[in-house]
Amino acid sequence: MNGPSTISLPLNGGLFNFRVAGVAVFNGKILLHKTPADNFWSLPGGRADIFEFTKETLLREMMEETGMRVEVADLMWVVENFFSYDGSKYHEVGFYYKMDIQADGNQYDFQTVEEGGELLFHWHEIDKLHEIKIYPGFISADLILNTLHTRHITVDFQDLNAG
Repeated sequence: MNGPSTISLPLNGGLFNFRVAGVAVFNGKILLHKTPADNFWSLPGGRADIFEFTKETLLREMMEETGMRVEVADLMWVVENFFSYDGSKYHEVGFYYKMDIQADGNQYDFQTVEEGGELLFHWHEIDKLHEIKIYPGFISADLILNTLHTRHITVDFQDLNAG
């Protein structure tokens, strides 16, 4: 939930975000989410709060968005990301962690409401990620399955509303 301490700053010509997301893989599937209006999927997470460690951000965001308690594991990627969305330009720095969800074996779709908007959650088969639009666009089955150490990734202007 975005509050007064959320690290999201309007700046000259754009918006700066500090985002934290989780990569949850279970039974060959990865948990992704999207809003009903978006034409792309993304990893669950949210914006960090000031004076909040990034692992705490992910724990808080997953509880707020899903009601799930998760275990945050190793940092996979640090991402510098420039993109446009709904007519605004963004400069985002993101921390992406491996995340374990205490799943009961039932990987069902579900919806939640956050800040008055719906989020749709779906477990996608990792080997079929190339069939969907996922954002940021660098995310691939190969990268998810073969990241053995933390990687620094840069993404230069992708229009999320295109296509």
